[in-house]
Amino acid sequence: MKNQKGITLIALVITIIVLLILAGIGIAMLTGDNGIITNAQKARSNTAYREADEQMRLAYMAVRTEIAAHLANDTAYNATSTTNSEALRALVDRDLHGFAGNGSEWTIELETDTTTGKATGIFMKCKAAAILVGTESETPLAPSTDGQVCGIIDLASSGRTASYRFDVDEASHALTTTTPGTTTPDSDTNTTPGV
Repeated sequence: MKNQKGITLIALVITIIVLLILAGIGIAMLTGDNGIITNAQKARSNTAYREADEQMRLAYMAVRTEIAAHLANDTAYNATSTTNSEALRALVDRDLHGFAGNGSEWTIELETDTTTGKATGIFMKCKAAAILVGTESETPLAPSTDGQVCGIIDLASSGRTASYRFDVDEASHALTTTTPGTTTPDSDTNTTPGV
């Protein structure tokens, strides 16, 4: 019996302890505040956020191009008139709904001045499950499946140009001055945070 080779109880306990320590380190690396899973979620959120900004910018450029094309043929063209602003909203709607990335849902609405009846902008909102609360800001990220980001294409009062604003507060959008059946957020001047 003295010549039998095997594992001692002490060696078994030490092995189990080492394995538990390694498992704890592995779990912390995966799920901690700076873990692999958390960083992957943040990266996915930032990508969806930036994709929404890029799509809104492309829609803004399409609006600017459309205004310039009309002004080249008609110097009296005014983008804020009812017919012209609705055509621009429809252009933005087609442009953004043609983008199917990150499972986004778009809301696009025409903003009008209630006193004059002229359009003041096109409101765009991108709602995507990938966008987490606090994306691109200093606040900590919190898991969210209803992340959204808004932008505005502001139409100049002259009706001859537009500007773009991104990541605007949805509360600043006057819902009472919109055209029903529209889609996505608006913006005109480049006020993107962190850019």
